[in-house]
Amino acid sequence: MKRLEHKISHLVMDYQGKTGTSLTIGTVESATGGRIADKITNVPGSSVYYKGTIVAYSNDVKSAVVGVKEETLDLHGAVSREAALEMARGGLKLLKVDVCLSTTGIAGPSGATPVKPPGLFYIGLAAGNSTYSHKFIFSGNRETIKRKATDSALEILKEYLQKKYDAACAIPLEEKHVVTCFLEHRHHILILRRSGKVGTYRRAWAGVSGYVETTPLDQAYTEIREETGLFKSTVKLIRQGEPVEVIDKSLNRKWVVHPFLFHVTEIDRLKTDWEHTEFKWIKPEELKKYKTVPGLARALDRVLD
Repeated sequence: MKRLEHKISHLVMDYQGKTGTSLTIGTVESATGGRIADKITNVPGSSVYYKGTIVAYSNDVKSAVVGVKEETLDLHGAVSREAALEMARGGLKLLKVDVCLSTTGIAGPSGATPVKPPGLFYIGLAAGNSTYSHKFIFSGNRETIKRKATDSALEILKEYLQKKYDAACAIPLEEKHVVTCFLEHRHHILILRRSGKVGTYRRAWAGVSGYVETTPLDQAYTEIREETGLFKSTVKLIRQGEPVEVIDKSLNRKWVVHPFLFHVTEIDRLKTDWEHTEFKWIKPEELKKYKTVPGLARALDRVLD
C-alpha cells in the first residue's frame, strides 16, 4: 500500500497534468517539528510542488514570523482552532503557495491544562480564500502523538487534493488508453526518440508505447516486440504502475497511460523500428534533461516507487 506522501505526490502530478496548471504546497508546523515536511520531501520529485516549511515552535515565531495575532494567542492560546487557521493563512502568504497546511498541539507529557489535555491538536488548511480546521485528541506517548498528528495532517491534505482533482475531472475530453514500457538494464532505462512519421509528439523522447487494444499487459509485450524486436521470453516484468492521466489541451485529449517496468538481459538484440530514429540508455534521474512526450516522468515515477 502506498504511503500518504506518495498518494499526495500522485494527486498533485495528476492534477497538474489534467489542468495544465501548477499546484504548490507549503507547511507551517509547531508541535510536529518539521515531520510533515520530512515526509513530503522523501518523495522524489517533490520539489516540483513543495516549496518549504516554517517550524513555528514558539509563540514568538508564530506571531513575529508567521503573523498569528498576539490577541489570538492571548485569548485562545497557541493550541487552538484560531491559531491553526492563522498559521495556515500566514504560511500561504509567506511561502507563496496554493495550499498551506498547519499544525499546533500538545505532544506531552508536559504543557497540558485541565481544558487542553496531552494529545490535543488542531490542523489547519488554507487554499485561496478558504480555510479549514480539524480538531484531534491523540493518545500515546510523545513520539506516538507526533506521528499520529503528522499522519492525520497528511490525510487531510490528501483528501483536499482528491476533491480538487475530482473537480478537475469534469473537463470533457477524448480519452485514449496507451501503454508506456520502460526497459531497464543495469540501473539504466531505455528511451527512444520518436520519428517524424508518427502521428503525435514527433521527435520527442519516450518509452516503448502504443494504444491499448487488448489488455494493458498484453499490449505492453506486443509493443516491446514491435518497437525493439525483443520477445516476451527476453524481458521480465518488474512492476506495473498505477495509470497516469495526462491532458493535452491542444489535442482535446486525455491520455490514460499504463506504465510498466521490464528488465532486459540481452540488450544486444535490441533493434528499433520506423517509429524511432535513435535510442539511449540513461539513468532515471537524467530523464529531465530530455524533451519528452507529456507525462513521461510521472509514468516513470509510478514504476520506480
